[in-house]
Amino acid sequence: MNTGRSNGSPGRPRSVPRSPARSLCVIGCGPRGASIVERILANVPALYGDRPLDLHIVDPYPPGAGRTWRTDQPGLLWMNSAAEHVTMYPDRSVTCAGPPRPGPTTAGWLDAPLHDGAYAARRDQGRYLRHFFATVTRDLPASVRLFVHRARAVDLRRTDADGNSPSGRRQQVILDSGRPPLLADRVVLAQGHTQALAEPAPPGLTRIGPGPADPAALDRIPPGAPVLVRGLGLVFIDCLALLTEGRGGRYDRTPDGRLRYLPSGHEPRLHAGSRRGVPLPPKPAPTAPPSAAPVPPSLRFATLDACRALLARPGASFSRDVWPLVLAESAWCHYRALFAERPDRTRMTWDDFDAQYALLLTDAERLAKLAREAVPDPADRLDLERLTAPLDGLTFPDTAALQRHLHAHLTAVLRSRTGPARGVATALVDALARLGTVIEELWRSGDLPPDQVGDALAKFTLGAYLSSGPPPLRAEQLLALAEAGVVTFVGPDMRVEVAEPGLSGTPALFRATSPALPGTVHEAAILLDARLAAPDLTRPADPLLRVLTSRGELVPARTPDGTPTGQLHLSGADLHPVDAQGAEHTDRIIAGPAQFPRPGTDAVYFRQNDAIARNLLGDA
Repeated sequence: MNTGRSNGSPGRPRSVPRSPARSLCVIGCGPRGASIVERILANVPALYGDRPLDLHIVDPYPPGAGRTWRTDQPGLLWMNSAAEHVTMYPDRSVTCAGPPRPGPTTAGWLDAPLHDGAYAARRDQGRYLRHFFATVTRDLPASVRLFVHRARAVDLRRTDADGNSPSGRRQQVILDSGRPPLLADRVVLAQGHTQALAEPAPPGLTRIGPGPADPAALDRIPPGAPVLVRGLGLVFIDCLALLTEGRGGRYDRTPDGRLRYLPSGHEPRLHAGSRRGVPLPPKPAPTAPPSAAPVPPSLRFATLDACRALLARPGASFSRDVWPLVLAESAWCHYRALFAERPDRTRMTWDDFDAQYALLLTDAERLAKLAREAVPDPADRLDLERLTAPLDGLTFPDTAALQRHLHAHLTAVLRSRTGPARGVATALVDALARLGTVIEELWRSGDLPPDQVGDALAKFTLGAYLSSGPPPLRAEQLLALAEAGVVTFVGPDMRVEVAEPGLSGTPALFRATSPALPGTVHEAAILLDARLAAPDLTRPADPLLRVLTSRGELVPARTPDGTPTGQLHLSGADLHPVDAQGAEHTDRIIAGPAQFPRPGTDAVYFRQNDAIARNLLGDA
């Protein structure tokens, strides 16, 4: 579908003569693409005046929501960010060159009860996103025509010389709809998470995923069938909801307050594992207990300015110079909350501890000694390795022993994040969220050298693991499903292999093992890859990325020793792709996926999108 808009009137192209217009194209119009569109339109009056501009949007899915936030998906799929913490409107806290556009958060716009007291359904978030796009494109500047193409871009080609383009050349955007190519002077690629082509299952076996939960594919799993599940993160939680409540199961509270699952009989039997072997810890309960320490207004040590100063030194590295500061900040926030909430668990005043901590900040060994002196019980000290890899090095005599251990672990994690003392966990999660923003800022702004981005993101996976989990109720439901026998945990470092058909006629099967359970094998004819695949630029599922990589116009970034980082080779903060010959394509911008921004936080999301928009509208 191709919709032309002028002056806010859909479907009616301008009837007055126009001089040749600059043409911009945004490929992919989920949240990131929609935000860039908003920033383009907000900046047009100041940067472009009344010069004519054609703005093309290319996405097979409804603009705003895109593929991930479709409004036709089941209501059982929830967001994992609190709805009051999500906005698409750049408020006055955003320090960017373009004008602000205040607007409601997801919670404010929905104005309705939320799941688990704080979380919107994904389809309702899609409604918010579609409304955002409709709102910001309703009253267009008089010089702008907007064209929405409900199609997929499959190629991007250079044209011959064209004087209408600032670079002297325009680009053809080839669509799968069969309509004539679009001509664009500058193009933004904002297709979201890069998915790899799925590996086919061996004959006789079924493989689902990797990728977001697919209701149609999950519906094909027979009731009672054993299923191997690889991944215990947010995709797993979505799949669980569809395969249990989505099949008629329900939950009930016992007199002692525990949640119990009542099966419908239509559920499959899930054998689930992952690298860590444990599910993501849930978000802390949304309201902090009265005794919790107030959240500091900002980071104390690992501030953006401090990290930038460290990286600006000759020979600086993220691992050696910035990462210790990130760890020290995390621990300081943990202990600050512990001293405030559980002073009986400490044997030093907070003022004394705080003063010594600041002096020892760069000495990890002496900081650890200070923690031992001030906090006698090791269980109260921050041990990130224990929190992120609780099964590391453990073995169990049988599957039942592993299940008992993990049920107790899940119960303890739930208590720490929803019980009366949850302020300590809340402080750590808040600190990690802020630190993640600093690392993202260093990356997006170009302060972090490209060959160190992969290392920084890999190190901060511990922050994502501890702070990006599901709503607390979903974690409680998972425990109930495990206790009901619907979910059996396989263990850490799960390995999946294919057992070929035997000479006696035994069928081919997927087989899952874990070093935590020597000699134990779980078998099934169905493998559910309940995870988002790691970026693989050698076999991208997106047809446009596939053709651009095949021609060397997109290439992976590499470390100095030649190892791919998992990211595209970009020019730096301007996000222009650098091709296989080292040439920078200044008329193209790669806007990768990003977390939803929080209101009132001067989010880097908005600042970068504003910079992208102004780059597109600039004359250079």
